[in-house]
Amino acid sequence: MHRRALTGREKVLGQDHPDTLRSVIELGVALYRQGKFGEEEIMDRRALTSRETVFGQDHPGTLRSVHQLGVTLYRQGKHDEAELMYRRASVGRERRALGPEHQDTLNSMNMLGEALLDLKKYNEAEATIRRTLVGREKTLGLVHRDTLISANNLGVALCKQKKHYEAEEMYRHALMGAERTLGRHHQDTLMCVYNLAGALHKQGWHHEAELMYWRALGGREKILGSGHRHTLRSVIKLGAILHDRGKHSAAEIMYWRAVADGAKYLGAHDGLTLKSVKCLVMFLQSRASTAPNQVPRSR
Repeated sequence: MHRRALTGREKVLGQDHPDTLRSVIELGVALYRQGKFGEEEIMDRRALTSRETVFGQDHPGTLRSVHQLGVTLYRQGKHDEAELMYRRASVGRERRALGPEHQDTLNSMNMLGEALLDLKKYNEAEATIRRTLVGREKTLGLVHRDTLISANNLGVALCKQKKHYEAEEMYRHALMGAERTLGRHHQDTLMCVYNLAGALHKQGWHHEAELMYWRALGGREKILGSGHRHTLRSVIKLGAILHDRGKHSAAEIMYWRAVADGAKYLGAHDGLTLKSVKCLVMFLQSRASTAPNQVPRSR
């Protein structure tokens, strides 16, 4: 239907008519819903070219297409190209079109920060996400969902730079806000719980980290199911903290579970399943080489 509408409008109105452009965008949305991201990218690029021709480089509509193309590229794992689009959208929206505190500007900055994290540009990611967080706190408030996402993302950027204490503070802030705004069992809340557990684990606070990992696992099992990637990551991390606390039998159960569930739900050759196998092998080797009376210290 969308393709037929586009073809008809191209024939009658021309390629750069606003109604034709609307059909291009609608077809792109339909392709996204079908998971056809490669075809969606073609439509997004076409929409961008048309808007550049009709409106110019810095028009809000053009920059909307720039941002959308970044989203489409990011979905396909094309993080380098996505970074360029998000950077262009951020700069254009901030300096020329909308201003630094407009929500579209902050959305582009947020996505730029996430792309930088994936590209391991952690220092720049931290600076970008801090700016986004400040803007969202000012315009949306401390406990808005978008603000809390930025707080969590800042925690990730800090953790990647081994600033674990600062990361812990951000995760606690994000968790408190998420519990208040979204509830204890929302996916975003459980993400904050999981990330907080990681920051605590890195600092050696194993008792509280274990409690947080159990909570993340229980919530994710209930909401996402046993075979979801987030659930399986929680199982692996719980195995690691149990191992570090000297609870070897419980740790082994977790690692075997991660391997079995990974193979069942994701397939034997999936990256997360293979990671589970590697963790299990390393655990068994470590346990075999550890004297019975050697128990790791834990706080």
